[in-house]
Amino acid sequence: MRRRYFLVGLLATTGASTLWAAEPNKVYRLALAVLSSNPTFRMRFLDRLQQLGYTEGKNLIIDRYVVDGRSDYTEIARNMVRSTPDVIAVGLDNQFISQVAKEAFPTPVVALIPSIAAGLVHNVSHPEGNITGVTLDAGIEMQGKQLDILRQAVPSVSRVAYLSNHYDWEGAWGQAMLDAGKALGISIVGVPLESTAGEEEYRKAFETIAQRSAQALVFNGLPPNFQHRALIAKLAAEYRLPSIGWALDIVEEGQGFLSYAPDYSGLPEQWVDQIDRVFRGSKVADIPVSQPTKFILAINLKTAKLLGLQIPPALITQADKVIE
Repeated sequence: MRRRYFLVGLLATTGASTLWAAEPNKVYRLALAVLSSNPTFRMRFLDRLQQLGYTEGKNLIIDRYVVDGRSDYTEIARNMVRSTPDVIAVGLDNQFISQVAKEAFPTPVVALIPSIAAGLVHNVSHPEGNITGVTLDAGIEMQGKQLDILRQAVPSVSRVAYLSNHYDWEGAWGQAMLDAGKALGISIVGVPLESTAGEEEYRKAFETIAQRSAQALVFNGLPPNFQHRALIAKLAAEYRLPSIGWALDIVEEGQGFLSYAPDYSGLPEQWVDQIDRVFRGSKVADIPVSQPTKFILAINLKTAKLLGLQIPPALITQADKVIE
């Protein structure tokens, strides 16, 4: 399908980064907290650090912090600052990143930023505070794109549930979804969840969706949805709700129906390359936030069949991945 290009990602400069070696006699300190337990992501993150000359136990100390929806964000942020790191690396939760940046200032924070629209960084070319990093979306308009794709797949849809955490539903993400719905003539039913939500809360959320007569579902990839994306897809199938989210893996391997999201295949390496630039002395203001350059539309025709849907050929033609 047609690609959309924004700021050039750091993958283009990956080769250049390897020309710089970490100072052999300096010990670097990294405070790390991310809401992802993916072992492949973790391994690639560490591999990239080693490629750039950073070896844990030799010239690199990594202080790891466990974060989940039940964590005290303020306390974790303060503990990270107390370790006096050269760089703080955090990710996948707008609220947590905001708290860390506030407590850590002026210590550089290199983040996996769920959305620029959250207001964590206002100037992506020259970040004005102590946060830079890699953003997981390329602008709030991604909300409208997802809703439009869902409408193309199910032209009759007029009432769509939106599943999100309270923090983002009440902020820019929720407003963007409401605006996109208004532009497309679709009524949006907000279903916000606490960041601590588990299976019981998600089952109650789907009962609410059914009671409010929603015909389809959009769910973003922000916590706690990220951790529960497989459960969301499963429940959407049980309630016979066509759904779209950021969960490419669930569309490929599970009960997901539609996914439209950036290509995250190079994400661990991009993140480490940003951290490396700070280690080497670059100021946050001189490190542009890296934004996605490639997007993937995936359609699972098996799920469509289970939902009794016939996907328009024009939409299938646009798709990058079609699971049959």
